[in-house]
Amino acid sequence: MVQQATESPQRETRRGRYWRLVSRFAAASAVATAVSQVVFVASYSLGAPPAVATVLAWLGGAIPNFELNRRTWGGGDRAALRGEILRYGVISVVTAVLAAFATSGADHLAAELFPAARVAVVWGAYVGTYAVMFVIKFVLVDRLVFTDPSRRRSR
Repeated sequence: MVQQATESPQRETRRGRYWRLVSRFAAASAVATAVSQVVFVASYSLGAPPAVATVLAWLGGAIPNFELNRRTWGGGDRAALRGEILRYGVISVVTAVLAAFATSGADHLAAELFPAARVAVVWGAYVGTYAVMFVIKFVLVDRLVFTDPSRRRSR
């Protein structure tokens, strides 16, 4: 019984840590999403091809997302920054490429089947891609991006 009492606070601490991280990750994602949505809809509506609109939107959201997440996870020192940017960049670029494929496919489909709702269909593909990637990115950011050894010991 004593052992259970000492394990419970550790589990609560770990649970509490993940809820804190998830809520802050969601907030950072909301900021990035808001910025990228405005950029995507504006650029696509003004005539940018879907892949170009996706890249522009990605650029608009990636920078604040990285900075906010780095603050949340307590990124490493200046020497660790390059690796964090590189790992975050790879995850972010893969997500953007998936979104570019999804929006391009949706654009071709919408042009033939839903011409009046083309922007909405393509935007739905863009949002859907990022919604699916939210969980995957959280795990990758937590386990691969911000990996300062001194922080890892305190987990």
